[in-house]
Amino acid sequence: MKKTIAVLILIIATVFLAGCTSSTVSGQDTARDTIRAHYEYHEDWSPGFGCYGKVSGYTYNAGNISAENTVLALNLVNSRTGTIRDSRSVYIGTMGAGQSVMFESVLDGECMQDYRVEGYVEP
Repeated sequence: MKKTIAVLILIIATVFLAGCTSSTVSGQDTARDTIRAHYEYHEDWSPGFGCYGKVSGYTYNAGNISAENTVLALNLVNSRTGTIRDSRSVYIGTMGAGQSVMFESVLDGECMQDYRVEGYVEP
């Protein structure tokens, strides 16, 4: 009896967690003026965070002059409802001409939901 209950709990936990552990969105791009950003979104689960999304990528200054106070805004959007679940601003700072900078951020989601990330280079 105990073995059956343990197996049942394991199956339920696997089904519950499957909604946020297998989704990776291939590269997305955004740009403003000469600043370009490329990023990927991956959903995961951990005991400490629960379901969360990890966004990683790089920004690139395609211009001939430096860009100061560069910020990338990231929104975690529920694909079904269109509502924003979480937002982060990633401060990139000053970028010289031709310079690229790597970034990474974590967005808080809910299990069993379908999300997308929208990124914007802020002025």
